[in-house]
Amino acid sequence: MKSLLTMLILMLFQCTHHLVTAQQTEEIPMVQYSPDYVFKDGIYPNIETFMANDPIPFPRIVSDRIVYDKEFLDELLIKEEIVLYDEAGVRASIKTEDIWGCVLHGRLHIMIGNRLHRIILQGSISHFIASATTNEKVYYADEDTAKRFTTTQDLYRRFYRDEYFYRSVTAEGELCLFDIESNTLRKYDPAALGIMLERDSALFSEYKSLRNKDKKKRIAEFIRRYNSRHPLYFPAQ
Repeated sequence: MKSLLTMLILMLFQCTHHLVTAQQTEEIPMVQYSPDYVFKDGIYPNIETFMANDPIPFPRIVSDRIVYDKEFLDELLIKEEIVLYDEAGVRASIKTEDIWGCVLHGRLHIMIGNRLHRIILQGSISHFIASATTNEKVYYADEDTAKRFTTTQDLYRRFYRDEYFYRSVTAEGELCLFDIESNTLRKYDPAALGIMLERDSALFSEYKSLRNKDKKKRIAEFIRRYNSRHPLYFPAQ
């Protein structure tokens, strides 16, 4: 009798465990990525938070700039660390150079060389131009005072805006490949793509058999084919 009771309790526990596990799995349905997918605005400390579409919202970041002000992000990146309030309301900080990236106005930027670079996500493998960007401190001229006190946000902070702003200066860029599956960045060349294609034996075999000049011509084609065969999934919105 005691043994039977023990078995019943064990069976009940297992059933409850499976039910809870199923509910947890169903809590966050995933959808296949498409250009229509909207990433949340904010700072992504690592790629895991990006894949979960779970950033640190900009309003939680400590700054004297207005959130979404055109200079907000530029000035934020100049600092060595980003000061913020965590989910419990406790003041914390994160090194600027350590963040994975951010999304601003729905546009994705990833951190490379202590700079954020705009990237249009195409799938598991994306290609984009990584440009060297610096921020130049520019002061308003006396005749530009009209630009400094025109919004209610300015009145909230103080009547006059800061006498300067940061202007982005972008140099010539380099075409790169970003592999989101391994979170790696490589040059846009046949050898780099070949390394990424090794995960797909069929595509890699076809690609490997091509002459080098044909590989160069068909890089974009093989990226599209790989992305089609290996789609990304993000939390449903």
